Amino acid sequence: MLLKINFNKKKNILIVMLFFLFIISLLSITLGPVEISLKQMKDIILYNMGLTANNDSFSQIHKTVFLDIRLPRIVLAILVGLGLGTSGAILQGLFRNPLVDPGFIGVSSGAAVGAMITIMFGIYLNNFIPSYLSSFMLPILAMAGAFLTTMMVYKMSKVANKTNIMAMLLSGIAINALSGSIIGLFVSISSDSELRSFTFWTLGGLDMADWNIAMITSLFVFIPFLIIYKMQSQMDIFMLGDAESEHLGINVESLKKKIILIASIMVGVSVSFCGMIGFIGLVTPHLIRLFIGPNHKYLIPGSAILGAILLIVSDIISKTIIAPAQLPIGVVTSAIGAPFFIWLIINQKRRISYAQ
Repeated sequence: MLLKINFNKKKNILIVMLFFLFIISLLSITLGPVEISLKQMKDIILYNMGLTANNDSFSQIHKTVFLDIRLPRIVLAILVGLGLGTSGAILQGLFRNPLVDPGFIGVSSGAAVGAMITIMFGIYLNNFIPSYLSSFMLPILAMAGAFLTTMMVYKMSKVANKTNIMAMLLSGIAINALSGSIIGLFVSISSDSELRSFTFWTLGGLDMADWNIAMITSLFVFIPFLIIYKMQSQMDIFMLGDAESEHLGINVESLKKKIILIASIMVGVSVSFCGMIGFIGLVTPHLIRLFIGPNHKYLIPGSAILGAILLIVSDIISKTIIAPAQLPIGVVTSAIGAPFFIWLIINQKRRISYAQ
């Protein structure tokens, strides 16, 4: 009976989080230089679906802003938050460390190298790709850079045909340093406009949002999310240790490969379209563990929902704090996440001292 009540409590927390996500999404849509009320939103949707001929409550500007700017921006924010939160949860499970961030496996730094190559050499690269792909060149090269660095980290972490987690962590640090040196080289020879473009990209934002990008992102986020959620019982067993997991029938090497691949896909597509948005993947899983526990059946969806909530809240802050100008969303997430990261480190030190 107690277990049933506990499970129901966890489900109720997830339901409340989903409801809160819906509320702040509506709030975010209403905020901006062009104010859109809830009634106008309803009328625009009904009018666009052909269910009413009354368009007296809104103008064409309201309709365009709502359907073509703010709605895809919210959808993209939810997808990116979901991807970053989920990848943080599964990577912390892979490393068995709550202080691990998706950037540790080199995804973000590889994407940054790809973005810098696009910004500096995009004019020349346009001669070698179809015209319909030219507008997506930055996301494509950023995603390619993310996958390349992830594969390098994975290959370097193989010890006696097995993936060594400590070697992977050290390889990630090395690849991040190498990527940083490449970026530093490009920065030193870039023009002012190229440097400005790269700087704003690294600060993160949802300004690229449109329905095409939202659709592409949904494919690279929802499918991996469903795959990893079906593996939640294997991940719970994996937390016991490699040897114990193998004795219980888990193919540890296959599970590690799937976690790395899925995390790199989610983070890669998020970074490629929205730039480097930090701390979402670090903060959300830890908060979910505090309130729901480490069970991946609830940890994975909880981290995904909370990631979306934090990203939308950050977007609201970025739009309003220096209005009518807009603060890069990565600045806001870092301002929220950095103090939390410091608290995590201090808390870990206290636990170690108490244990001694």
